[in-house]
Amino acid sequence: MSNNVPQEKFGNWLEPASPGLFGLALPAVIVSAAGLILGLLLLMRTFYLAAVLMLLITAMIVFLGMVKFGGTTIFGKFTDRLSLASRKASGSAFYVTGALSTLPPEDAERLPGALLDVDTISGTDGLGREYSLLHHKSVGQLAAVFGCSPDGASMQEQSVVNAQVSKFGIWLSSLSVEDGLTGATIVVDSASESSAGTCAAIREDVAPGAPAFAKEVLDHAVGTLPARSAVLNVYATMVWDAETLAEKDISSAVAEVAARLPAQSEMLSDAGAGSPEPLVEAELAHVAQLAYQPMRDQEMALDALNGRQAVKDWQHAGPGFFDDSQGRVVFHDGVASMTLMMTVPPGAHITSRSFDRIFGPNSKFLRKRVALFYRPVDPGTGAKVVDKLVKTADWKITTRKGRPTSWDKAAKAVAEKTEEELAQGARLSLFSMMVTVTFSPDEKSYRDALNQVKSLMNQLIMPYRFVEHAGSAAFHTTLPFGVLPWRYSGSPLWLGKGATQ
Repeated sequence: MSNNVPQEKFGNWLEPASPGLFGLALPAVIVSAAGLILGLLLLMRTFYLAAVLMLLITAMIVFLGMVKFGGTTIFGKFTDRLSLASRKASGSAFYVTGALSTLPPEDAERLPGALLDVDTISGTDGLGREYSLLHHKSVGQLAAVFGCSPDGASMQEQSVVNAQVSKFGIWLSSLSVEDGLTGATIVVDSASESSAGTCAAIREDVAPGAPAFAKEVLDHAVGTLPARSAVLNVYATMVWDAETLAEKDISSAVAEVAARLPAQSEMLSDAGAGSPEPLVEAELAHVAQLAYQPMRDQEMALDALNGRQAVKDWQHAGPGFFDDSQGRVVFHDGVASMTLMMTVPPGAHITSRSFDRIFGPNSKFLRKRVALFYRPVDPGTGAKVVDKLVKTADWKITTRKGRPTSWDKAAKAVAEKTEEELAQGARLSLFSMMVTVTFSPDEKSYRDALNQVKSLMNQLIMPYRFVEHAGSAAFHTTLPFGVLPWRYSGSPLWLGKGATQ
């Protein structure tokens, strides 16, 4: 690697926020002011008890419902617990497929949650490549999943990496002007998988007439390979709104998406994704099966080598069972998983190597998925958002008691710099990150996984919180299948916490 080319630093992160006062957000300030005014009016009319009650009620509303602790309010935590208890009582927190499933026969082995109502639509794009789009029928979306093969920063010159970072920024900017595009995700799926499939493949490739000595040497060399090897899979998922592409005509919408796949492949390739290829139905089913049953990776690798595949179609890719009744940890097919989410953008500038540890395989997990979500913002809306951020930064500096802090000045500088760059043609994108880790369902493995994932997140200087009461939804959101939270929920708590351009 060239040592005379510095790593590019990026981190023009902005957190959408409204003006506040005394550490309270604008809605909390309005409620507090309204309660105080009403209390004073009651005092003026000598309704002392009513005035005290009004002030107490106002304080409770603000403290319980508007002040966040660890990324959520006390009222939010209560409603989360209530929702989990309700799902446990109704039996919807435990999902079973196969003969014991209570679903209709045609849905008995489908994926759970938001993916239950998702079908595949297959075809061939303009480059002659087969593809399978995921049709999210409940929200009218079409998702195309690309399997990527990036070389990685450690295998390239720094100047090349810097150029790819720049091209990735161009790809992100293009999301804001892509007609019908509602969002995109990048999922980095890592594991320490069995080497059995690789070893068997090497032995299978030996020519029948090869000398016995050569066969013996090769067999010995294969025997020295480690039992497990690091595997890193990267998926880029683009999601379009079917009605925007072709009103009430899904076949026309599919044709439009298929026509766009080659251009998206080229842009992703320029951004360092290697040779992106759209995944087909069997590959999508395999991704789901490995997520639910990572301990079967050796068996699946050997079966695939022999031309056998347990699950070849999307309709039968669901887990044997999925238990979402315990809160933070969910259990599925003999393993356990938990998910955490970013609550605030990174607290410092980052480089192309900053995420190496969080993206890479880790022996403490059976599998780990890091999902980055990008929500495009049209140029007009982006300008309004940044203008609001500049005014908010000014407000915080003006109203702060005492001298403005360095953080206040830095926030204003970033907002003004972003405003200037938007005026020159840059684009704004909302983003967030979620991490799902899978481990053995025992106390030691849970403790090791918990400590390790906390360590990985802390080195990013990125505030986060664990998903405590919607583990199933979080688990399936981090799969590369195009589940965009803002389309399934009117106001997801975590999205919109970060913006970049």
